[in-house]
Amino acid sequence: MKTILVPTDLSDVSEYALDVAVEIAKKQGATVSLLKKIVFPTLEYTMIDNEFYESKDEFYKYLTQDSKDRLKDMVDKPKYDEVKFRFKIMRDTDTLASIVAQQNVDLIVMGSTGATGWKEWTKGSNAEQVVRYAHCPVLVVKAPTVAFKRVVVAIDFENIGFIKTSLALLDTAQIEPYFVYVDNGMAKFNGPQLKNEMGKLALELGLTNYEFTIFNDDTVEQGILDYAKEVEADIIVMYTHGRKGFDHLINGSIAEDVVNHADIPVLVSH
Repeated sequence: MKTILVPTDLSDVSEYALDVAVEIAKKQGATVSLLKKIVFPTLEYTMIDNEFYESKDEFYKYLTQDSKDRLKDMVDKPKYDEVKFRFKIMRDTDTLASIVAQQNVDLIVMGSTGATGWKEWTKGSNAEQVVRYAHCPVLVVKAPTVAFKRVVVAIDFENIGFIKTSLALLDTAQIEPYFVYVDNGMAKFNGPQLKNEMGKLALELGLTNYEFTIFNDDTVEQGILDYAKEVEADIIVMYTHGRKGFDHLINGSIAEDVVNHADIPVLVSH
């Protein structure tokens, strides 16, 4: 892993994400790239002395330098000394999700407060959209996080390639993995066969201490969330199809729903 991207608006929740990114960067020897999007303050610009800034471009230069200074202050802490940082300032010309998707990085760690009600049905949260469009794993953080010990891995045995890389990212030797298959009554399955497949997968992953549960719930999303609460998980690991457009409108995304409603961090891979 070379680069971890942390989108930030300088809020508390983005600092929580930065703390997590730094800890991963220390273990992986990665650089942390902080990305800040400038929202042009039209009202503020019209109220300032135009003799001081000859044009909007001049004002953008001021905003860019101010943002860089704030990012430098953000990382000026002893606990960040071991990590190399880069700063990237983007103009407000596109959505955060599309900007992030264009970045050549290995992991995105971002803070989120989720979305509810009308906001969820219209635009949703930034984190949901980043999860949909990103080309690399996305780790979404909601609150201060100390360590990832109890890890819930949502599994359907159709896509398992994401598991090995995800667990390695979290340090396989230090975690307690809880694998869950959610039965929402919509698909037939053979319980003993799934347990046998889980045994083979655990052997392939080098896991000797793990839990596997077939969990009953109304929806897959709710089953993942309820099971994570039941085992007092520190993080949820899952994958997404990354559906877009009409396909997303019709089928939705379980991963995006989990990201939106979870109280704990969620790591999503495509």
